[in-house]
Amino acid sequence: MSVFFRIRAKNPPHIPHKSHSILSIIARTLASSSSQTTHNKNKNKKPLSVLFEEVIGSREKAESDNESNSNDELKKGLKELELEVRNLKANAKVQKDSNINENVRLNVERQETKNAKKEETKNVKRLGLYSLFVNERRLKEEKKGMREKNEASVLKELSPEMEMFVSHLYKEGYFKKANFLSDSLKMLDFSRFNDSYARDFVKFAAQQFAKDHQELAKWLSGSDLKKVALFGCPSLSRKNVFSAKQLRHYFEIEEDTVCCKCVLKDSCNFANESWNRQTKDLKLDAVMRIITLYALESVPPQLAVSDEVKASVHRLLKEIINLSRTTTT
Repeated sequence: MSVFFRIRAKNPPHIPHKSHSILSIIARTLASSSSQTTHNKNKNKKPLSVLFEEVIGSREKAESDNESNSNDELKKGLKELELEVRNLKANAKVQKDSNINENVRLNVERQETKNAKKEETKNVKRLGLYSLFVNERRLKEEKKGMREKNEASVLKELSPEMEMFVSHLYKEGYFKKANFLSDSLKMLDFSRFNDSYARDFVKFAAQQFAKDHQELAKWLSGSDLKKVALFGCPSLSRKNVFSAKQLRHYFEIEEDTVCCKCVLKDSCNFANESWNRQTKDLKLDAVMRIITLYALESVPPQLAVSDEVKASVHRLLKEIINLSRTTTT
């Protein structure tokens, strides 16, 4: 400061009043800071003898207030840091456990989903095999039915005995509702019976005739009826099968004796099944259903009807016609 003022005395420059006041403030601030620093140093300064005793250990080193405050702040900071580290470790452990539990849950869900998919795949395979088997079997049956239908569609001409029976039914009025026959014709045209619809109408008319003439059944030839009964069933239709079973039941013929040699048994749903009804009366509609199929040759192609059975069928048709004429006159 003395140098500054000496320079100022030698070369007094022209300094504005405002600049002078700023310099004065700076000077006062520097002086105050220097004084404060010196005071602190003097305050914290220890005598040399005390320092020596502290070094050799004969005096316990005393901490100053600043050092004590610094140590307290350091300890406080360390405690806070330790607490924060503990919290971080605890949170990390909780997060780790949570992650482990989440991973376990996800693994369990994945395994359950995988097992469910495997089980579903097994079920689909089982159903697929079953459906394949059922569809294949149904397809075979449909093809077989179509083949039999196509083979049966090639109709044979009516036998003389069957023409006689159709003529009798026509005269008795059982073809009044037959739209394939013309009312203008004075004579019956048998060429109109060469399709499946007309043949089915003949079967229907024969059934109606049998229901109207049940009393004729007791006069029919037993030997011819038994030959027809022993031959088997004319088709696999339920009504036709049970009509044949009823006829066998009337003659007390065991089912297995007929079914065992039948060529249709592998496809039949009623093989060796007995007729369970208690009645032993001979029903003309059952007889008529069987012999009409044989007379029209409307049987499966693999079923070869013997000449002996055909002869019995023809004789039975003639008997029915004659008996019908006798009872009506």
